[in-house]
Amino acid sequence: MGDKAYSALLQDAAQMLRRIRSARPLPADGVAYFRNEFAISDAHDGNAIEGNTFTYDETRMLLEKGITASARSFREHEDIVGYKRAIDMLYSAYDRGVDPDEEFVKRIHSLVMSGKNGAGEYRTVQNYVGDILHAVHVPCSPGLVPAEMKRWGEELAAAPTGDVRADEQSLDKLFHSIAALHIEFERIHPFLDGNGRTGRLLMSYQLMKAGLLPIDIRYARRKNYYAAIAAWRDKEKYAPDPSAKSAKMAKLIALSETESMQKWLEVFGQYVDND
Repeated sequence: MGDKAYSALLQDAAQMLRRIRSARPLPADGVAYFRNEFAISDAHDGNAIEGNTFTYDETRMLLEKGITASARSFREHEDIVGYKRAIDMLYSAYDRGVDPDEEFVKRIHSLVMSGKNGAGEYRTVQNYVGDILHAVHVPCSPGLVPAEMKRWGEELAAAPTGDVRADEQSLDKLFHSIAALHIEFERIHPFLDGNGRTGRLLMSYQLMKAGLLPIDIRYARRKNYYAAIAAWRDKEKYAPDPSAKSAKMAKLIALSETESMQKWLEVFGQYVDND
């Protein structure tokens, strides 16, 4: 943890997590409000990272009132609604104690890509990160996807589970674990489209399963997000410390998690003891 900014984020996250866990029982309507507000924000940012042109206000109007934006395409509308359905599914699965696995990931994808060919199905053709002429990464061939995802699913199942301890070292280990799994998922790129949205939603679910809050990686940080994925490839050949490959993504997760915690404390601070 040589990065001072990252260390400070871990310290802040640990302190806020201890406060959050000291909270008295929360009102059901307050929890529903927080979840809905997060879902709207994440539906906007999660799709904007992929090029969706909906504004935040247009996203809210569509999801809360069903009012469409005439200047936006039908597909963009579908993407916003599908993403929100996927978030709702995550909350439902969390409340029921569902553990994530390959089929769970396919379910997320099927909602993210609602109504589109290949929803919830592994790709059968070659795809590219970028485009075929200017690819920044060429994922494995389609014939290898099932085996690669089986291996990845085993790593997911072996990842830390249960409430993480509220200290810097435990949070650091968790963030690096989630970061590494996310980047490996994106490198496999198992679906023809929708991999980024599916992978980021899965990160939120892993955090929830660890007793933390879901995260919204802001559209304004899309360059940081893509740089974090690229850093894995750049450091894979020469970095002696495996954690160096996931350091940038772990830091972005930590930053996003502390922002979620800050917002939670703004909403529910009255239920937290200040001792």
